[in-house]
Amino acid sequence: MNEQQSTTGQGLGIAGLVMGIMAIPLGIIPCTFFIALVFGAVGIVLSSIALSQANRQKGPKGLIIAALVCSILGFSFAFFWGLTFKNASPILKSVIQEIKKDGDLDEVLEDLGDNADELLEDLEGEVEIEVTNKSAEEKEKALEDTLKALEGVE
Repeated sequence: MNEQQSTTGQGLGIAGLVMGIMAIPLGIIPCTFFIALVFGAVGIVLSSIALSQANRQKGPKGLIIAALVCSILGFSFAFFWGLTFKNASPILKSVIQEIKKDGDLDEVLEDLGDNADELLEDLEGEVEIEVTNKSAEEKEKALEDTLKALEGVE
């Protein structure tokens, strides 16, 4: 006897796949990561519901798993850009404040370029990195100390 498989969850799986496929390129492009976060999250939710339905009715899961993978991948790219911009936000905030204060973007960017060497020297003074022949444990300890010092620098 041939057992007929159910198509339960396939519609949601296709919708999740479309959302995941759209989330990947939008997640790779830095300025569209907000949209990719939304598409990726919606794709993950739709794909998860579809996978649950397919498991209950013993339906095919290949397309649904592909949708879930695409959605997670797109969401991950977007999440990476979100973290990157979050870490850069103090610098961006200071530039925006200078633009509001001075009112001229060209002058602010020129000043920022002129002061870049001084900013780097200040950072070098705050964080000292020493390269020597050390054991793996000593290198790990030095790396942890450097990371702690970097976390304190704003």
